[in-house]
Amino acid sequence: MTPKPHTSLAPRADRSARAARTWRSSSAMRLGGIALLLLVLAAAVLAGLTHDQLRDMRQDSERTRAQLMAESLSQRISHAVDIGIPFEALVGVDALFNQRLGAHPDIQSIALLHSSGQVLKSVARDQPGHTTAGTAADAPIVVRGITLGAVRLTLQETGAGAFARSAAALLIPTVLLLATLAFLAARFSESHGPQLRNHAVRLATRAIAGGRYDRSVVVPNRRGFDLRAQQLSHAVRGVHETLVRVRRLIASLRQTEPQAHRREYLDRLLADAEGSNRFAEHGLMQIRVVAAESQTFWASLLMALSAAALPGMLLSQTAPTGAQSPALQAAATCCLWLASAAVAGWLTQQRRWHALSVLFAACAGLGALALALATGVVAPLSERTLWIGTALGCGAIAGAVLVACTAVEQAAHRQGHAHAMPRWPAASLGAWLSAAIWLGPALGAVASTALGPLYGVLALTLPVLCAGFLLLRWNEPRSPWRNRIRDHAAALAAAAAEHPGNTRPHWSAGAGVTLAAGLLAAQGLVVSTAGAQLLGNTVLACALGLGVIAGLLAPHRGRRAGDNRDSTLLAVAATLNGVALMVPATFIGHAPVLAAAGLLTAYLLGRAVTATQRLLHLSPTAWLVGGTVGAALSMALTAGSVATGSMGLAATLALVWSAWRTRRMALTLPARKDHDAA
Repeated sequence: MTPKPHTSLAPRADRSARAARTWRSSSAMRLGGIALLLLVLAAAVLAGLTHDQLRDMRQDSERTRAQLMAESLSQRISHAVDIGIPFEALVGVDALFNQRLGAHPDIQSIALLHSSGQVLKSVARDQPGHTTAGTAADAPIVVRGITLGAVRLTLQETGAGAFARSAAALLIPTVLLLATLAFLAARFSESHGPQLRNHAVRLATRAIAGGRYDRSVVVPNRRGFDLRAQQLSHAVRGVHETLVRVRRLIASLRQTEPQAHRREYLDRLLADAEGSNRFAEHGLMQIRVVAAESQTFWASLLMALSAAALPGMLLSQTAPTGAQSPALQAAATCCLWLASAAVAGWLTQQRRWHALSVLFAACAGLGALALALATGVVAPLSERTLWIGTALGCGAIAGAVLVACTAVEQAAHRQGHAHAMPRWPAASLGAWLSAAIWLGPALGAVASTALGPLYGVLALTLPVLCAGFLLLRWNEPRSPWRNRIRDHAAALAAAAAEHPGNTRPHWSAGAGVTLAAGLLAAQGLVVSTAGAQLLGNTVLACALGLGVIAGLLAPHRGRRAGDNRDSTLLAVAATLNGVALMVPATFIGHAPVLAAAGLLTAYLLGRAVTATQRLLHLSPTAWLVGGTVGAALSMALTAGSVATGSMGLAATLALVWSAWRTRRMALTLPARKDHDAA
């Protein structure tokens, strides 16, 4: 006997190749890449033109500023000589020059010159390597009409390098933020448009090929130029109505046909037709194909974007209170934000509120808070009270939004007449984490720097207005957005009760991922707001956000190949985070290593989120509680004066623990396949 070929790997390879082709040929990828390229080119051109136009103005202003500072010093020296102190024996000149060097970081050197050109006193700032001479100005020292000498003050060169660094600190997050939002908008439009209609057509043709004439596939809000799903639905309805007429005709012929063999032949024809195909007894069942997961992704992203941007903007504007460092204040803000989200999420999950009611209330709450901040109603409050209250309020709104969107996403899975396709794994949670880790804080910092406090707050209400408009459009009959939240929680509890098993490995595997999510959320807020003018912090914040989004949207090739690759990446990420902690911050390669470690760690977090939700289906409240613990751990690390990179190392270790427990848990769980409801 020849052994049968092992064909179980072929479908998996076909699925992987099909997913790879879909990912490469996706129009969203092309649109996102084109948008990123255009924005980078536009930013580079604008920066170059601005630098050329302001070059003469900058040189004139620096020359005037150097002259004024030199004259201020010469007046003080002239006053000392005028009261009787010999010019060659002045005391305290070095201390005066050093005081000015400490007060003005852009001063390169100060020198006291004799009228003969001899340098009497000179103080210069230490400059590594060869430095170009900056703008110099001489202020004469005149006493009773006699010129005794001069004060020469030289400012550091602020040419294209310094201008490029200061411009990049603002342009890099702005360009990447806009490009990322454009890419996600293209993905949403594609999944809510062409992919949704193509999926409906595939469901209809698959049902027709299988002889299923008892259901009709319908696409709500279909486009007028694409009638394929409607035509297939009409064809199924025509076949169903034809069978109904044939049944009635045969029933009539049986009463009038005198010959028994003809009656038997008609019965056999009807039995063959009904045996090879399936028809509805009491009318067709409608299968409404809705893109619930892409809808919840976009709604959760927009509302979490504003909810995370408002505290980030306020944090970048307020000074640290007391002896508190900016990093510690940012970590404390993240901890308060996540704790408030956990409490509000638990309260929302216990109520039978409609998801739309919760989301509309969240839109109104965010709009009212932004209006109060913009109009100055809360101005009498202290800065400490203001940022604490804003963090708690925005966190509560964000937690309620996550629970409501997750309930809508899961309700569409469990309704037999609706499909949440095309599938986006962990759509609501992934969008929420992307906004919390990078998109929200980065948007708040950019709006604060570019638009100021008033217009920046008003600009942050635009995502909320867009979300409210989309929710009004999606509020249609039999929509998944009309379900009640507590029913979703009860369905999850019933599903967990059907498969009891050991819960300890499940809890430990989920705890590691949620802990890493909280750590990276705190690190993202720290580097986005605490050092908005530092280019290294800006690059690290962008790396964290892009890594999470890439990990969430990356297709899963297979369990065994994915586990091996993720294990290798985890080892590399842990090594990079350890190297970033050991290398001093003054080293030139510290920032690139830290950015690479953050990018890789965030990418692994995104993949772990989708894998965990596929296996465990953790509730939003569990994610929020674990994230709060992770933010509290990051706050403890910051309070202990540990480097910011320690949060990334702790997140990597938590992901390693979660991967180990998940692998052990997956060996005991049965294989799970996501079949379509159709």
